[in-house]
Amino acid sequence: MPTTQEMTTSLEDARFFNDRIEEIVRRPQSGHDLAVVRRYFRGYLHCWKTVLYLVQAAKGLRNDKKNWIKWCQRWKTNHLDADGIASMDQLRETRDHDTHTRTVVVSGEVASGLFPLVFVDPVNPSHVRRELVTLTRKGLEVVDVLIATHESFP
Repeated sequence: MPTTQEMTTSLEDARFFNDRIEEIVRRPQSGHDLAVVRRYFRGYLHCWKTVLYLVQAAKGLRNDKKNWIKWCQRWKTNHLDADGIASMDQLRETRDHDTHTRTVVVSGEVASGLFPLVFVDPVNPSHVRRELVTLTRKGLEVVDVLIATHESFP
């Protein structure tokens, strides 16, 4: 796993990857390429992981998992609505799953026979199947709130 100093991806990088995901999943199904979707989604997850690690380091909780989890729970309760909390939890679990198994499971579906949608399968039984683009777009909103509300985050 790279160190915090080696992680140079940014929120702008995450937005770039999310834009690519949107382009892929919204085009005709004949052009639907799950390998490319996985590559961009994993890039997005890396950015998500990077932001969380930078905040963890800024809070001085890098080697204190117990207090890091407590801080995350308090922050979510104070700054996110129920959908934001669910998205953050599922993105974090998906990120951990990707880190440990080197795969992100997605499945293609067609809505109304016209628009291809990509869903991320639940990582844990408590998670619901979420549309990939909706989930990652919501994740970007969560990151914006995280940065805005973290007093010592540049």
